[in-house]
Amino acid sequence: MLESVRQHDRPSEVLEEEDLATSLPRRLGLTGVVESQIHRYRIARKRRERIPAEDVADLLRLVLRRPDAEAILVEAGHELARHHGRRLLYRIAGAARILPDAITSRIAKRSVRRLMQRLGADATLQITRGPLRIELRNAVTARADDTGTACTLYSAAIEEAVQHAIGRRPAVEHIACQGRGDRACVWVAS
Repeated sequence: MLESVRQHDRPSEVLEEEDLATSLPRRLGLTGVVESQIHRYRIARKRRERIPAEDVADLLRLVLRRPDAEAILVEAGHELARHHGRRLLYRIAGAARILPDAITSRIAKRSVRRLMQRLGADATLQITRGPLRIELRNAVTARADDTGTACTLYSAAIEEAVQHAIGRRPAVEHIACQGRGDRACVWVAS
């Protein structure tokens, strides 16, 4: 997520009337702060340490204050799935484009299950096929946001993971959100 923030804040151009003293720190992703956090999280990943859920929730709350929060969450979700997809199962699943739908839906279910388990450490996960339905209770996104916007992160990750498995980008709909008062966050991918 921090890498997506940094990417969105990098200037593609400098406007003539822009006050660089004001906008430069934001446009460069608060260079030192963001870079040190990214470095800290990379070290934790190498050590196979989990990032505390409260840290993730705080980061989500910070990102949600931005006007471009949804774009950042979509980009971060896609990148999370791509990073997860570098594993062997995803590479094999990429060949699934020539397999029957019954097999590709099983591969998609398995891929999404592993991805969501990795992302939702203390959440309860249930996945069913036909169409692919993902139910997640106690998601960190629901704890961080009561509007459901933070769940865009998971929507984008599910979309990317299913695309790797079935060979086409699915339509992913977030039909229920625990943050908005439902009993769980639910996505349907078709």
